[in-house]
Amino acid sequence: MRNKLLALLMAMALMLALASCGAGETSGEDVQESQDTQEETAQPEGDPEEMPEEAPAQEPEEEPAQEEDTEEEPAREEDTEEVPAEEAGDGTEKMTLSSTDFTLFSAGSSYQLQVTGAPGACTFASSDPKVATVAADGTVTAVAPGTAIIVVTSGSEKRTCAVRCNWKTEKPEEKPAEDGGAASTSVDLNAFYEDMISQYEFQSLQQFSADLVDAYYAGLNDVDTKQCLVMGTMMSMNNGEFCLVEVTDSKDVDTVKAIFQSRVDYMAETGAWYPGPTELWTNSSRVVSDGNYVMMVVHESCDAIVEAFQALI
Repeated sequence: MRNKLLALLMAMALMLALASCGAGETSGEDVQESQDTQEETAQPEGDPEEMPEEAPAQEPEEEPAQEEDTEEEPAREEDTEEVPAEEAGDGTEKMTLSSTDFTLFSAGSSYQLQVTGAPGACTFASSDPKVATVAADGTVTAVAPGTAIIVVTSGSEKRTCAVRCNWKTEKPEEKPAEDGGAASTSVDLNAFYEDMISQYEFQSLQQFSADLVDAYYAGLNDVDTKQCLVMGTMMSMNNGEFCLVEVTDSKDVDTVKAIFQSRVDYMAETGAWYPGPTELWTNSSRVVSDGNYVMMVVHESCDAIVEAFQALI
């Protein structure tokens, strides 16, 4: 019995020993597998082939384009340098005259040509001194009816201006009609106005409508006229007006003159507002008549314009 028990214990010990050996081999394999797994897992993190692939995306591919833009800058600088070259002319191409065509309405009346942009001293010559003469300072003087050409020379530049001397050598007698109305002859007042503003600088003027005539020249629309030219300005700084009228009946001449004078008196007293225009309306305004024609002019050269008006009529 004792021997059986010993044999049984030895058998159990042997089994335990075998079991321990088997467990040790399994544990070793598991460790090896764990190490292999760790190596496989760690390998992607340290893989040298994947890291360089991202580097080329950071390379600046646009640098050459910037260099090309920089190379174009000198071309723009050359363009800038050409501007003074274009402006470096001697100005001879810009020589101009203050007028290229004007009319003088009486013998002895004159107009001074002004020259701008001349490359040097100017010389003046008349194509027909019997019609109009010209002085060294450009003053053109009417001699007799006709047309003359004034030639202005400066260096290689030459400009011309037509001078029309337009008046009748014998002024016809104006015979009123039997009813005391219009004279037998008539002149173009609009043409006279255009000629005057070409010779003398006026403030920008516009023709007044019937409503404006009623507002500023009360009663003028009630007068029977053949020609009525009322030129004024709506600006607060009123530096002059110009009115020309031909009445149908000579009895209305005084009526028109009174209307014009009323306008002058109002502007000189309160209507002009500013000191300069007030002085102009006070001292440089004229209301005159000749036959059936009436003129009101407010301008620094009013006396010269009156002289031309009287020569015309």
